[in-house]
Amino acid sequence: MVKITFTGKQYVVTIPKDMVDLMGWDKSTEVIISKYPDKDFLFVEQIKKRKSQ
Repeated sequence: MVKITFTGKQYVVTIPKDMVDLMGWDKSTEVIISKYPDKDFLFVEQIKKRKSQ
């Protein structure tokens, strides 16, 4: 179960380890959470890191 807490300055979304493992994420993964317009759907998408040029 996902849990949302408030620290007084920001919200923290806690995701179960099995879900993180299933997505192939680790503790350094950054994601963006967005909402589908006019619906109660949230999308969680991994932010791809750019390779140094």
